[in-house]
Amino acid sequence: MRITVFGASGRAGRAFLHAAARAGHECAAVVRDPERLAGAPAARIVRGEPFEEGKVGEALAGADAAVIAYALRGGRRNVPLYSRGTRTIVDAMRRARVPRLLVLSEAAYGPHTAGPLNRTVSALYRATARPVIRQREEQDAIIAASGLDWTIVRPVILVEGPAHGHRRAPFTPHHSRAPRTTYADLAHVLLDALDDPATYRRDLYP
Repeated sequence: MRITVFGASGRAGRAFLHAAARAGHECAAVVRDPERLAGAPAARIVRGEPFEEGKVGEALAGADAAVIAYALRGGRRNVPLYSRGTRTIVDAMRRARVPRLLVLSEAAYGPHTAGPLNRTVSALYRATARPVIRQREEQDAIIAASGLDWTIVRPVILVEGPAHGHRRAPFTPHHSRAPRTTYADLAHVLLDALDDPATYRRDLYP
């Protein structure tokens, strides 16, 4: 399958590129700085900004699916990466008739928490990260209204480390305390969902 990866230079994006290459998929990596790919395999590299419609369209040419693995860091929290960035990609996918979309999000807000402890932690997170949460909620709305075959993957805590052998991600939020998922296992969750119609228009909680 030909997959376009947005946010390919981040830890999740690089992990996905490695896993996808091992599985025989052909990936186009969309990055601002190709040097940050750090040797991750990509059949094609498209250098561009997240909001450049032309570059996004170029990256999606010939694709069967797209992965959004954006992550806001530090002082960039007010950049509309999740909202406007996702809108740009969704619009381009509809124009290019690319039907399949996988999105890396999070489980620490809204209806995506379960159990009293997790809800308490979620409330504290909302109080300290309002701009990010607003963007995530906008992103959710954009994806839900896209008409695409989307899946949103919502880990709680992502950590470095080898793949430990994941189980298939459930469709209901975790009750356990702060479950941790390695980037390597997350990549396999995304790959498993890629061509699984049972995951279309669903949230997954690895």
